[in-house]
Amino acid sequence: MKLLFIIYDVDFDEDVMETLNHCRVTGYTQWDRVLGKGKNSDPKLDTPVWPGFNRAVAVAVEEEIEDTVMKAVQELSDRLGGSGFKVFELPVIRVV
Repeated sequence: MKLLFIIYDVDFDEDVMETLNHCRVTGYTQWDRVLGKGKNSDPKLDTPVWPGFNRAVAVAVEEEIEDTVMKAVQELSDRLGGSGFKVFELPVIRVV
């Protein structure tokens, strides 16, 4: 099992959620109004100086659909030009 931690510009919310739904992802945790700065991006701090904010979604993906979901989010990243969209893939050691 993998945990996908997806951080994206709020403008891409519909695209991200449609992609996950299309991959038959049944559960996720979503955070609204995520603030921060990436290594190669401008800050998104929801202030007049640094406007905008992101969203984040954590998805625990079972082995059976890992490749399908990763391929779909990679295609989405490519379609979005790689800007304002980042996916971190982490191993799930244990779920309590």
